Amino acid sequence: MTKNILLPVLFIPFLAGCLGSAPPVPRDHYYRLLVAAPAQTKSDARFAGVMRVELFQADGLLRERPLLYSESGAPHEVQQHNYHYWTGAPPRMLQEQLVAYLRRSQIAHSVVTPDLRVRADYQVSGKIKRLERLLGGGPPRGFVEMELALVRLSNNSLVLVDSFTEEEPDTGDSVESAITALNRATGRLFDRFVVKATGAASRIAAQVLPPGSTTKTGVRR
Repeated sequence: MTKNILLPVLFIPFLAGCLGSAPPVPRDHYYRLLVAAPAQTKSDARFAGVMRVELFQADGLLRERPLLYSESGAPHEVQQHNYHYWTGAPPRMLQEQLVAYLRRSQIAHSVVTPDLRVRADYQVSGKIKRLERLLGGGPPRGFVEMELALVRLSNNSLVLVDSFTEEEPDTGDSVESAITALNRATGRLFDRFVVKATGAASRIAAQVLPPGSTTKTGVRR
């Protein structure tokens, strides 16, 4: 009877030693999407009035916080990184970053989100197509693809719609350096949108001014 009681007791230290040797669980990592300020802080042609930036649209995994990646051998498969997350959902982060970028570029008199509930003259909407790391087939890269549209709300006319893609080398070959690459790629994508929108602003200004007037870009009517 005594032997039957002692055997389980003696086995406890051995079991605890086995459990104690298990590797620690990796900690979670959280990353911000931060786009640098535009190189040109003042546009030659600005949109008169208020420009509203809507919440970005996204499908499936692009609405979630885990970082995404794809491999060259499986281009149609997208995977989520374990333990690596954005600090917020990509649609919200990209909306906030585009608002800040457009404000610093001074493309319009005011740039707001729908949360302010003010009447807007123009509306920017976007859809995230890809926001991921590309692994294999050469050095890793950050890849961003979005569709962006600009609408004039007074007559619900389409000013601009286009798909934009940018790719940035990931020189550090780590998740942390991949975030830097994605931030840079997103900044270049926003800059291309601003350039196209600024050109559209010049055309709109030329259309609305009376004959003999001069636009901000020097175009005479």
